[in-house]
Amino acid sequence: MKKVFYKPKDGWVGDVIPFYDQGEYKLYYLHDQRVGGDYGNHTTWNLITTKNGLDFENYGTVLPNGGEADPDRNAYTGSVIKDQDGMYHLFYTGHNPNPEFCVNGKPLQVVLKATGPDGIHWTKDPDFKLYGDGVIYEKFDWRDPFVFFNKDQQQYWMLVTSRLMNSSEKKGGCIALLTSDDLVHWQYQEPFYSPDKYITLECPDYFQIGEWHYLVYSTFSEKFVTHYKKSKSYDGVYKSPVLDTFDGRGFYAAKTASDGKQRFAFGWVPSKKGNHDYGSWEWAGTLVVHETYPNEEGDLLVRMPQAIYDHFDTELDVVSEVQNKCIANGGRFELASPDGLAYCVCNKLPSQVLLEAVFTDWKEVKDFGIALHSDKALDNGYFIKFDPFHNRIAFDMWPRTEPGFFQWQIAGDKPQMIELERPFSFANHDQITVKLILEDDILCLYVNDMIAMTTRVYNFKNGHLGFFANEGSVAVHNVHLKVASEA
Repeated sequence: MKKVFYKPKDGWVGDVIPFYDQGEYKLYYLHDQRVGGDYGNHTTWNLITTKNGLDFENYGTVLPNGGEADPDRNAYTGSVIKDQDGMYHLFYTGHNPNPEFCVNGKPLQVVLKATGPDGIHWTKDPDFKLYGDGVIYEKFDWRDPFVFFNKDQQQYWMLVTSRLMNSSEKKGGCIALLTSDDLVHWQYQEPFYSPDKYITLECPDYFQIGEWHYLVYSTFSEKFVTHYKKSKSYDGVYKSPVLDTFDGRGFYAAKTASDGKQRFAFGWVPSKKGNHDYGSWEWAGTLVVHETYPNEEGDLLVRMPQAIYDHFDTELDVVSEVQNKCIANGGRFELASPDGLAYCVCNKLPSQVLLEAVFTDWKEVKDFGIALHSDKALDNGYFIKFDPFHNRIAFDMWPRTEPGFFQWQIAGDKPQMIELERPFSFANHDQITVKLILEDDILCLYVNDMIAMTTRVYNFKNGHLGFFANEGSVAVHNVHLKVASEA
């Protein structure tokens, strides 16, 4: 069975460095084997290529990490650019935790460089080293260089994850700016973006669509998420729309690339410790690809890539097996209960499946939504909750704690998995169209071709599809279950 979400057989996908080149997306990524059970050690740059976000060709390691005595013992995130002569330049982060690369017990990070003729074969430049200058920027957080050619200034710009010198320990994060005429000699400039609100801003990315300039970065201090900002000029004020993220906690370190027509955001859904719903989120995981596009106000929306949607080409029957306060009428489910739960439980879900459904006519309802991998009583399973009162879409599971609990120990004080909820203005919509992929332990939801929410689902398997309405009513129709014909 072809997988929708890519993961190498011998490791995990860390930060993705996408670069569109000659009709395909080159997706460099930090390949983590979790040697000794640790994360982010001895990472290499591996390469896969794709034209559509679904079909991949694997080139393996293209930029190996260095040895114990090298500054790139761990080869971390960066970027790739091709100059006017067709030479490829790869800028990346070197990190080595060994004492000789530390100052006051803290490892330095350094921007390093490699060049090559084709974007696949690289030669490291041992003489190229860019450290934080110790004047404007600290030397300890200095990573993830993103290089692009600024046409207005006719020079190369490098954005770097950094921190201001002598700044707040919790709020000093900034995106540093360096400029160059030749990709070799770089001058330190004042920060490109310094909001005085994060520990640091990882994996910066910059691009322009029409009149809008976009800055993308990921944070881990106020929450683990990838943000974007927009501005009418590259050096202007970058403001946040109401929803300034591509996804929730389950989609991190996203960077983008475009063929000039479409733009994709490439991130990873982290694994959880012990392959368990109650385990902690881990570093690195499985590649997830979203298509992103602007609306009329320049806000970036998110939808499923077309190639992934087309992968699911064989429809399954949707069979209602259990009904409670539900009327099934020609493929339309009308759920209504003024003072309790109305639900319909359908057939079991395969390990890889696409669900489509439309919700309309919700009235005086606390919440409604989809049950996944549930039992027939909805006592156990996962739940996508549409919550009009709080204007949010949330992921939930029941029960919310480990098995073996007493009645009062089922984590009822947690309304849902709060790190996964997504804002949604119900007043602006008269219907909700859902596209949802389940593949093994990954769940990826798209709503109205606007909003995405990705997570892991480990504990409940081989369960049923269901729909529910809590103290109110909703109609569900145009329900489709699809699998891939090759499966």
